[in-house]
Amino acid sequence: MISSSDILHGKILIVDDQEANIILLERMLAAAGYTSVTSTTNPRAVFELYRKNRYDLVLLDLEMPGMDGFEVMEELKKIEPQNLLVELPMKHQFQVIEGLEEIEPGGYLPVIVITAHPGHKLRALKAGAMDFISKPFELAEVRARVRNMLDVRLLHVETGKYIKALEQKIMEVEASRALNRRQSDEVKRLRDQMASLAKGTGAPEPQPHNPQFHTVLHIEDKPDSLELVEKIISRHPDMHLLTAVSGKAGIAIARAWLPDVIVTDINLHDMYGFTVLEILRADPATAPIPVIALSANAMPLSIQKCLDAGFFRYLTKPIKVDEFMDVLNAALEISENKPVASN
Repeated sequence: MISSSDILHGKILIVDDQEANIILLERMLAAAGYTSVTSTTNPRAVFELYRKNRYDLVLLDLEMPGMDGFEVMEELKKIEPQNLLVELPMKHQFQVIEGLEEIEPGGYLPVIVITAHPGHKLRALKAGAMDFISKPFELAEVRARVRNMLDVRLLHVETGKYIKALEQKIMEVEASRALNRRQSDEVKRLRDQMASLAKGTGAPEPQPHNPQFHTVLHIEDKPDSLELVEKIISRHPDMHLLTAVSGKAGIAIARAWLPDVIVTDINLHDMYGFTVLEILRADPATAPIPVIALSANAMPLSIQKCLDAGFFRYLTKPIKVDEFMDVLNAALEISENKPVASN
């Protein structure tokens, strides 16, 4: 909901080559309570001012030497595309046509033209102006048109923010659902593995090392990272990928399968990667396995903390394919020399 305070704090730019007209409009707006009014007599200065300040309203004189108001509007269209909503899926519905600078997707020119010639009004509206003010100025007309224009403009901006927030919420819900599905599948798969490996007590029996392929365990609760690593490993037929969407599940799979390398996110939803590493190191069967840390935190202190804790390497997100494979291969070389658990 747009309040009167929001309207009075709207950012206004006055563009007129006549200093007297600027002074008169500034006084009218100040008397009406507007608090953020900027002005310039140089039409060529408008574009940098607009990029920097994103004005809610531009009061633009049409007749100026060197560059008239029509030319100014044509240049402004390159900054803020007018009425260029593209029919796209919900996720991208408010993107603008490719090739135009995206300052405000689906925007329009927030321009009220100032003119003393009635014949220019229709042409100005066709050129992209949203309204007009006639010369000589009438206080009631200036106040009414400025207020109406700011009301519409601010509502447009607020609606755009709401739509972006709604889109973000939808994406979060979709990601949560995907994670829940993965967790459910992982629990089922883990139970099946435990059942097939159990010996009476239900305890998983460690599997012998298989020299025909390398086994990599990826512990991650974020769907996008899981999918990326799956795609990377799928390109290497000599590698077999195990996945776990929680620290507890990852530890159980590590004990059951004794993978060659473990890759774990540091910030899992059920425990920290440091805890995962500590539990793995305390178990003689899993202690020799190189563990690679993943995190979006690229701070040197965080990286050093992980290395000091005993992680083999530290990789920052988003994962870079070449870097990931280099580190993974280095870990596999070490893993080939680790002791192999026997049945």
